[in-house]
Amino acid sequence: MVATEVRASLRSWMAAVGEVTRAVNAAEPLGDVLDRVAGQACVLIGFEYCAVLLEDAAEERLQVAGWCGLSPDYVALLRAEGSLLIHPSDPRLDTPSARAFREGQIVAVPDVRLAPEFGRLLDLAPTQGYRALVAAPLPAPENPAGGAPTGVLVGYSVAPRQFEAPEIELLELLAGQAALALEAARLRAGQERVIGELSRANEELRRRRAVLEWAEQQHRELMQLVLDEVGLAGLVGALAATLGASVTVEDADARVLARAPDEGYQAPPDAVARRRPPAREALEALTRRYQAVQIPVLEPRGPVLAGTPAPVAGETAWVAPVVLGQELVGRLWVTAPPAVPAPVQLRAIEWFALVVALELLKSRHLVAVESRLSGDLVADLLRPEGLTQPHAVLDRAAALGHDLTRPHVLALVSVDGPVPAGVRVPEVVRAAVPPAAPPLLGRYEDDHVLLLRADGQADEVLRRVHGHVQDAVGTPCAVTVVVGPTVSAITDCAAAHRVTSGASRLRRATRPGGLVDVRQLGLSALLLETGAPEALRGFASTLLRPLVAHEATRGGDLLRTVQVWLRSGCSTAATAEELVVHPNTVAYRLRRVEQLTGRELRAAETRLELQLALTVRDIVRLDAPR
Repeated sequence: MVATEVRASLRSWMAAVGEVTRAVNAAEPLGDVLDRVAGQACVLIGFEYCAVLLEDAAEERLQVAGWCGLSPDYVALLRAEGSLLIHPSDPRLDTPSARAFREGQIVAVPDVRLAPEFGRLLDLAPTQGYRALVAAPLPAPENPAGGAPTGVLVGYSVAPRQFEAPEIELLELLAGQAALALEAARLRAGQERVIGELSRANEELRRRRAVLEWAEQQHRELMQLVLDEVGLAGLVGALAATLGASVTVEDADARVLARAPDEGYQAPPDAVARRRPPAREALEALTRRYQAVQIPVLEPRGPVLAGTPAPVAGETAWVAPVVLGQELVGRLWVTAPPAVPAPVQLRAIEWFALVVALELLKSRHLVAVESRLSGDLVADLLRPEGLTQPHAVLDRAAALGHDLTRPHVLALVSVDGPVPAGVRVPEVVRAAVPPAAPPLLGRYEDDHVLLLRADGQADEVLRRVHGHVQDAVGTPCAVTVVVGPTVSAITDCAAAHRVTSGASRLRRATRPGGLVDVRQLGLSALLLETGAPEALRGFASTLLRPLVAHEATRGGDLLRTVQVWLRSGCSTAATAEELVVHPNTVAYRLRRVEQLTGRELRAAETRLELQLALTVRDIVRLDAPR
């Protein structure tokens, strides 16, 4: 074919360039644009087939990126591993496309059967059915006029063909169009990548701004809660609502001080779970880290509070220390959150732990002030010389929330042994008493004096006080609680204290510990006010020794019989009825008492001495009914 016959008209060429340019500007996929280039080459130059080959990412092979007229089998063969190697190990595997790419020059093959230097064509050409081809390198994007190529434009003819200069020139122009399309696609991809990165950066900035706004909002709300003095329960409820989780505040001994929410509450790990190695190590590090840490719960825990669901295996809780003056005074637990808390949420937990510490510090100060005022009031009530201004004392008690015009039970709490550091007995006592009826509590003569409202709950409250204090101080210490007389007027407090203190000294000197009730002593109380513990114990031991020895060897229940007989007004019949024995048995036992003691029970002084001795024996040996 002569040059004048194959040279495209200027109008056709400009239309082809315009079509490719519009496709590039319309952001058509690169493969479609390269297909257009290959199609224009077939139309303008007269190729039966055309292909655009690009260098792969590994810079080892040329790959088909666009084509016109090629069969699927031939495209698959070109894409097969080992085809179109840029630097083949064997010259017989070389191709015109690879050489054009390597050398950056047009390579024309008028007849593939006469080109032994391109051995690979022997397999490729028959598959598509072409006899001639020409390969033009694509200029590098950085310099479309020259430079390292990025691919090649290959035209195929079914018949042998000599490619003339105008055809080569037109092929080079189309190769330049393909290079421009590649550069436009590269620039567009870069722009999209930059736009994507900017979009992601903006999204990250928006996310961080939202996090900061959330943190600022939590800080403002937290400060408002502090100003509103919502107390520990309000703080815990607010944090639970913020996190959508269960929140628990406990003291250093794991006693719950506050918890939320009321419905769906999830308890923190129990004592067993906390002793397992991962949890134990994390909890031990609390006082060193002062931050919220994760506590894994590896196994199902034991029973929890009624109405609360039991945690399941594999759960995780978070805990932050509540610290005052480098002393761990409590823990703030967060359990069953809807998701793993984000870092800013962990910071919020730590903020709340700090405010909880301030709340506990405030409570301690209030307790200290109340304890000091209560202690001063108790000291005035127990003054040996009596009250000088009873009405003023009543007013001071009323200011502390105590109505001393009503009957009260006076009791003493004594601790024998070293109290562990950090245990505050007054706080333990107050925690054991229902908030609805707080005690008047004060320290007096090394004892803790309580004035409890004399109602049906006083006995149960005092048993709880004894148990809580004993648990707090531990087994090395002995806690003695002596329940004294009920006082109906504040002027009786000093006398009631003297009786209770005498009983406490007697009990602690002999066998410290336990709960002793001396409210029903009657006349014997007068001796407890002034009698020394050793003298009273010696008196009781001397008088009752024969009876104790007789019971130890022969039985007879003499002590019990005398005690009931004295309490029943010296009535033999009443004593027999209570002991469920015959009156003659009671009479025999009483005669035996007279024989052993050498005293006549008809004498008033004998009965008084026996009553006192038995009272001392009860204080020393017996606890109040549990």
